[in-house]
Amino acid sequence: MSSPILAAWVRQATSGHELNNRPPPLRRLGSLLSAACALASLAVVVGARPVEAHATVVASQPPAGERLSSTPGVVNLQFSEPLNRTLSHASVSTPDGRRFQSEVTSEQGIQIPLPVNGPGVYRVSWTTVSAVDGHVLSGGFEFGVGVSPNASGEAASDQPTVTQLALATARWVEFLGLLLAIGMLLLSRLGRHPPSLKWVRMRPALPLAAALAAGSIVVIGESLTAGQAPSLADVAAYLSNGPAGYARVLRLGAELVALLFAAEAGPAAIVAVGVALVGLAGAGHAASVRPAFVGVLVDALHLVAAGIWAGGILALAGLRPPGGWLGGEGRRVLDRFSAPALTAFAITVATGLLQAVEEVGDLGRLLSSAYGIVLLAKSLGVAAMVALSLLAWRRLRVSLRIEAVYAVVVIGASALLAAYPLPPARAAEADALAERPEAGQVLPQTGDLTLGGSAGETLVGLTLRPGKPGPNVAWIYLLPIENPAAVPRGDVRVDLEGRPIASRPCGLTCQIAELQLQGGESLTIALSGRAGGKASFRIPALPAADGSALVEKASQRMEALRTYRIEEVLGPAALPLRTLYAFQAPDRLRFQLSTGPETVIVGGSRFSMDRPSGAWRVEPAVPVKVPSLTWEPASFLGTHLIGSAQLAGQATQVVAFFEMLNGFPVWFRLWIDGEGLVWRAEMRAQGHFMDDGYRDFDAPFTIEPPPLRGP
Repeated sequence: MSSPILAAWVRQATSGHELNNRPPPLRRLGSLLSAACALASLAVVVGARPVEAHATVVASQPPAGERLSSTPGVVNLQFSEPLNRTLSHASVSTPDGRRFQSEVTSEQGIQIPLPVNGPGVYRVSWTTVSAVDGHVLSGGFEFGVGVSPNASGEAASDQPTVTQLALATARWVEFLGLLLAIGMLLLSRLGRHPPSLKWVRMRPALPLAAALAAGSIVVIGESLTAGQAPSLADVAAYLSNGPAGYARVLRLGAELVALLFAAEAGPAAIVAVGVALVGLAGAGHAASVRPAFVGVLVDALHLVAAGIWAGGILALAGLRPPGGWLGGEGRRVLDRFSAPALTAFAITVATGLLQAVEEVGDLGRLLSSAYGIVLLAKSLGVAAMVALSLLAWRRLRVSLRIEAVYAVVVIGASALLAAYPLPPARAAEADALAERPEAGQVLPQTGDLTLGGSAGETLVGLTLRPGKPGPNVAWIYLLPIENPAAVPRGDVRVDLEGRPIASRPCGLTCQIAELQLQGGESLTIALSGRAGGKASFRIPALPAADGSALVEKASQRMEALRTYRIEEVLGPAALPLRTLYAFQAPDRLRFQLSTGPETVIVGGSRFSMDRPSGAWRVEPAVPVKVPSLTWEPASFLGTHLIGSAQLAGQATQVVAFFEMLNGFPVWFRLWIDGEGLVWRAEMRAQGHFMDDGYRDFDAPFTIEPPPLRGP
């Protein structure tokens, strides 16, 4: 039996006779769908912006493949997208087989405390659940302490796992059920149009029941696989975390409502199926487009249009018109169906092309990636359907079932594409962000003038290159206390002498501004947001003199001390921690916190008292080394004299420099007198803003073990 479905569309489009004579409601429907297509295309072109979609690692401290001199106290991972904080996790495996789990998960970062030290290769493993679309990604890398790691990193896989492929099969059934239901609901209404075609009988309840069952399998399966171990708590966390989780719940609820009202084939069922398709779009790759509503709108339009077009073909394949499709009854159905179907086909192609550009990016990735190959196969399936209709238009007899088979294949390819956790364009964006050449230049290099500061809870490192009078590039390093991810461009303001200066992002923790400097200017970097504030820098006279010899002299002089005291203020807490230290060489230390506790360490014994006038207790301890410097003299970068100051009646020179300590960037300032004694030291690192005031150099005091009873 011949079935020229698409041929009827083409015939009507070229002749115009049937289209002009179609009923007014269908004419209005075609106009609305055409307008929606144009608006959606315009919205995507004007408003949509790609983001670093899917939560994959784009930076880490320490970096992958790094060789360190000692173990870092914490491993920081920065991701390209907001995380589901409950379900995302990471761990570090030590050379001796121990495993430390993540304890802090922020919006786009995971931190793993590592309270150990020892040589060997350390393995970092991570699994993230995106708060944007719910996709799960895993990966890992190695770093070494005293040794070089065997591998520098393991990229997040952009291929579906066996579980994701199994869920894609269920998603295929769900797609088929929903799209077939749309086609059936449309044909039911078309069949009721005068003159009524009583032989057009549709039963959308069956495909909707299949869609609900398959959709439930998909949602529950995704929820269970997102957690570390299957549990109801993980399912609840997955479905209640942001729009993607709510979209999954909405979709199942809408499928249930559509099933309940399927027998009537009325507006309630039609609207419910449409809402279910919006839920599908909101839980997929479309949610990663910014603004999100544009991506979801385009994907929902694509699904609805595919339901009208491809779903209609599937529904027609189950009909047997009196006299066949070339008879009067068959042609009447095709004439009624062709008006909305032709417009829906155009919308399907237009929105599909927009999505392909968003998810693949260019022709090279289309041919070189598995995702692109599946997308290409889907496109060829659509082309085959068009070719069949063209053959029918030339009066060749074509079986409708073949068109339906192609529709099933195309829908299956769509379900498979939804299973890919990382489309090629998104993977390329994350790689480009992590490997952006400028991002590697934000930290100081040999000869740079660099200054450290803080803006609220955010570390701010300012590096001037070349650091001479005239044009300079200001490299601004920004690292909040909880989340090492990028500070959005709109949240950063740079002012030079009170005048705003344009800046642009150069990586996750990097901003660039071009300045004209002579020396002596005031530069302010302001950050909005909860962890923000202002960091102010006074540019020294340019070019700043080298301060390496002075720091070396100070390091040698301080290491020769027998006794000294430090008054320390540690932030960035709202109420900074204040501590008074007393040091006596070679291994004695006494300190008391502003909160009350006091500790004395003498050799291998630690004496502790939790509150004033309390009882002392003693326990073994690792002996401390006195003196011990916060900075490491062998690893200075950008050491320059930046000014002078009077402290406690002493004339001092101020020197600034940068160090990588255990893989973490740290800025220092030291106030050094003529003898090499350090009277003040400032340290700025992530979440560690320390100001130390030194005094009582080689003073005649002794630190003794306290009595074990009484104060």
